[in-house]
Amino acid sequence: MNQNDRIIDREKPIKTHWNTIWKETVLKMPHKDDSKSWDNIAPKFNQWMEKDDYPRELVSKIKIEEGDTVFDIGCGNGAITIPLAKKAKSVTALDSSVKMLDILKEKATAEKLTNIKILNERIEDVKTSEIGPHEVVLASRSLNGIPDIQKELEKINEISQKHVYLTLWGEGNREFENEISKLLRRETHKHPHYTIVLNILQEMGILANAVPLESDTRNFYSNMEEALDRIEWRVGEMNEDEKVLVKKHLSKVMVKEPDGGFSYSQSNSKWILVSWAKNKI
Repeated sequence: MNQNDRIIDREKPIKTHWNTIWKETVLKMPHKDDSKSWDNIAPKFNQWMEKDDYPRELVSKIKIEEGDTVFDIGCGNGAITIPLAKKAKSVTALDSSVKMLDILKEKATAEKLTNIKILNERIEDVKTSEIGPHEVVLASRSLNGIPDIQKELEKINEISQKHVYLTLWGEGNREFENEISKLLRRETHKHPHYTIVLNILQEMGILANAVPLESDTRNFYSNMEEALDRIEWRVGEMNEDEKVLVKKHLSKVMVKEPDGGFSYSQSNSKWILVSWAKNKI
């Protein structure tokens, strides 16, 4: 090898393995997305979502026509599934939590909706042939903890016939969790940046749109105990001494609301809405 060959070797572009970067970051984070964890939190989560403007904000951004079929990945308690079912021809609602799906069934019955097909599975275990084509695919906050995200993005893109919508962690999305973790002297964690997904999609031949989708009302609590419950769900189980420490911290930073509840404005949730139209680059 001569000197010129060595120079050419140095100038060769280095391929970035975006999916590997995502996977390594996700695997370092604490996980609570197993079905039992969601089953345990389902009743409280349903109450929290009633005060959350995230579903309304997201649904307002989704293009739905009367004849469309929708695949809702990680549908949870149906906070987004129900309004979509009122607009679309049908919705296939997928979730790994039986308790979450029970709440969805109750809501669908109350709304007299019969166009929702419910599947109790993880997206990682689903085959495209099982789901079949759908005009619209939605993955609301449900892909963030999946290590091999490229595989699921390819699956989603194959199922979708018109539009895909994903919500991913935004910049500073774990600020609240990390603040409490530091208070408790626990390890803090960074989530994989949403731009990694944009790069994976680009390599798949998809130029996606990415816009901020902020939700404010997740930080409102009826009382201090509800705030502690929500924090424990986010950062992990706390002992009594840790709860006392966090309660003292919250009493200093939370604002008393006119209705007697509390708000924690410093923990505004930040989400990124990633979307693309099928077969449009």
